[in-house]
Amino acid sequence: MAYKTIQTSTTNGMPSGIPFIIGNEAAERFSYYGMKAILSIFMTEYLMMTESQSNEWYHAFGSAVYFMPIFGALLADVFLGKYRTILTLSIIYSIGHLILATNETKDGLFWGLICISIGSGGIKPCVSAHVGDQFNSYNKHLIEKVFAYFYLAVNFGAFFSSLLIPYLLEHFGPAVAFGLPGLLMLFATFVFWLGRNHFVHIPPFGKQYLKTVFSKVGLSAIGRLSFIYLFLAVFWALYDQTGSTWVFQSKSPFIDKEFSLFGHVFNLLPSQIQAINPILVLVLIPLFSAVLYPAIHKIIPLKPLYKIVIGMLFGVLSYLIVAYIESRISQGIETSVNWQFFAYLLLTIAEVLISVTALEFSYTQAPNQMKSTIMGFYLFSVSLGNIFVAIISNYNSMPYVVKDVHPGTQTTLELVQPYTPLKGEKIEFDENSGISYLKMNADTKQIDTIPLAGTFFVGAQTSAGFVLQDNSLTNITTIKDTDQSSTSNISVVFHRFKQAAYFNMFAIIMLVTAILFFFVALKYKEKTYIQGEAE
Repeated sequence: MAYKTIQTSTTNGMPSGIPFIIGNEAAERFSYYGMKAILSIFMTEYLMMTESQSNEWYHAFGSAVYFMPIFGALLADVFLGKYRTILTLSIIYSIGHLILATNETKDGLFWGLICISIGSGGIKPCVSAHVGDQFNSYNKHLIEKVFAYFYLAVNFGAFFSSLLIPYLLEHFGPAVAFGLPGLLMLFATFVFWLGRNHFVHIPPFGKQYLKTVFSKVGLSAIGRLSFIYLFLAVFWALYDQTGSTWVFQSKSPFIDKEFSLFGHVFNLLPSQIQAINPILVLVLIPLFSAVLYPAIHKIIPLKPLYKIVIGMLFGVLSYLIVAYIESRISQGIETSVNWQFFAYLLLTIAEVLISVTALEFSYTQAPNQMKSTIMGFYLFSVSLGNIFVAIISNYNSMPYVVKDVHPGTQTTLELVQPYTPLKGEKIEFDENSGISYLKMNADTKQIDTIPLAGTFFVGAQTSAGFVLQDNSLTNITTIKDTDQSSTSNISVVFHRFKQAAYFNMFAIIMLVTAILFFFVALKYKEKTYIQGEAE
């Protein structure tokens, strides 16, 4: 059966293929965000990685996911078309989930994330552009509404997975927690296949694509939009830390994770707090689209790039709140999870103003034969943001050599190099420290002996060095491993940006970016392209 290659309907209604795309997106996003929600916890608590190591892996993966859209776009626009590209890469995507569910090692983590980054990243620009391809000049007025629905589907899937998958990890382990997202990815692929006869299938452009890219129009679109995307990368550097540094903050026992809703009291897991973001999106997108934007438009025209500037300023405010929370934690002051909810509210407002706007803006500003490619460049801004965080995380790590560790009920540590850490700052050990610590197992009520690996905290200074503490700022009890004759020459890591300074740094960077981008928004000239209309 031949598929239709252009939308010929003369009605102004919704294209019939849209429900299949929205359904596919909801299931696919459930699988992706469910896996991503537990990634930092899995690395630090099951693979015993430090927070710095986990941070680098997490954001390197995020960078890879959003680097691959450029290749997915080329595959779709030059060779296979969007439909076949999405279907093919979804299989690789599912294999990645299978590896994570069956191989609970660093090797399994590496290869699982590689497959997911190829699959998830490769289909991203194609799915977004495939949505816009379903419209023509008769119903193009619905594009803004459909991209809002599209984003709602993303967050509908993300909300439920961010609550459910951390629970599965806590109670059933990694195999189940990573396995369910894999099944949902298979279901997403099936739903997409069901819509094959309803979609407009824009065929690949082959050599004509290259002519378009290197034409005056193509190069102009790439140049103008890529310059904007460099500024957006800074926002993504802030936003994507909700799955890394924000989770590490919420692990602190000084964050009271109990909250009441309609008389029912809930105790959240650290990685479940992220679920507030998609539920806020589900509320804020209709509110902004149906109420706020029309009200503002009656007073002044609110151009897309102005929305982005405002969103950046909300991003600044969110990080100032997170910095405030971190300063209280470092002093051992209990803080309600509501403060993190407030930070999420501000960051989600920023997300709605920036991400939804940029998604629609990227599609309409891209020449018709370059829709997927421009989406690839847009998503590459997320990759750049994650690269930036990974680089900062690496720079933030200051290695020191340990002269000696004095184990016992009050474990103290001496350094070879002169350095006096702050009370309450983090110190990180790799898995070869030669020391183990004793910890009560909450399930068995027995004392477990665990290698001193991961992230700990600095306590008081003594004549024998400084004391080591857990994240509740309580002294830990340690013993020397029987196969280790010496505990000298251990390498430990401190952070350059200590406590709240780390989050304040990102707030300042975002503020400077917002000011610079305001002048870009003033000068930018828009040019809109819709399928079926002459360029």
